[in-house]
Amino acid sequence: MTVLSSEASARLPALRGRILRMIHDAQAGHPGGSLSVIDLLAVIMLDKGRFTGDPDLRDWLVLAKGHAVPALYAMLVELGDLDESELASYRHLGSRLQGHPDRRKTPGVQVSTGHLGQGLSVALGIAMGERRRDSGLHVWAVAGEGDLHEGQSWEALMAAAHHGIGDLTVVVDANGLTQHGPVGRIMGLEPLAAKLESFGWATVEADGHDPIAFGAALDEVRADPRPGAVVARTVKGHGVSFMENVREWHSRGLDDDELRRALDEIGEG
Repeated sequence: MTVLSSEASARLPALRGRILRMIHDAQAGHPGGSLSVIDLLAVIMLDKGRFTGDPDLRDWLVLAKGHAVPALYAMLVELGDLDESELASYRHLGSRLQGHPDRRKTPGVQVSTGHLGQGLSVALGIAMGERRRDSGLHVWAVAGEGDLHEGQSWEALMAAAHHGIGDLTVVVDANGLTQHGPVGRIMGLEPLAAKLESFGWATVEADGHDPIAFGAALDEVRADPRPGAVVARTVKGHGVSFMENVREWHSRGLDDDELRRALDEIGEG
């Protein structure tokens, strides 16, 4: 089993710090979901997938929950696709760093996303195309629970299993909280892992904030010939006590004092 390198683990505070500073500078963004997903992206993009070197030989990353794009921008700095100084332009007029991923504008962004429910269908289409040309490239899709509130996502899940698309891994950032309240109250998804398994997917649940456990879950589903799904149990606003599991931090900026407190808590103060 390959585990997350100690170097990558050590980068997580810096990645969280980038997210917080971007949203503070823009006075807008989605801190809660960005902080819940950054650990997942770090494991996928720094350890498990191929995201450096020749762009034509890289795996695909589809961030279906496109509103969490600050986490993706933080990763693109880590991978060398963006310069850290550009992060200060996030969501500013004329910036390449839009409020959702835009492949036409931003180096390293492979797929434009934003409308919840569409990302899994796009990922499936890419995976089917890569299989047709026998490229060996893997497609990683990171979805939120809001994506799974859309019927199109379940059509994509069903089709992937039917066509035996084994080079596709879906990770659900299951933080349990939507912009409007708890997932279980808005539209319950549980038992989510059992549902995905019943749709023909190799499915594992894991602690999304434990890099070794999450990495092992990715290894397990990738070893199965079926498409793989990991239900990653996370915390919205992870790492910042006053944000954790607080609905209002789904979408809002940080003032100077909130930024200082948050950076102190994640070890970036």
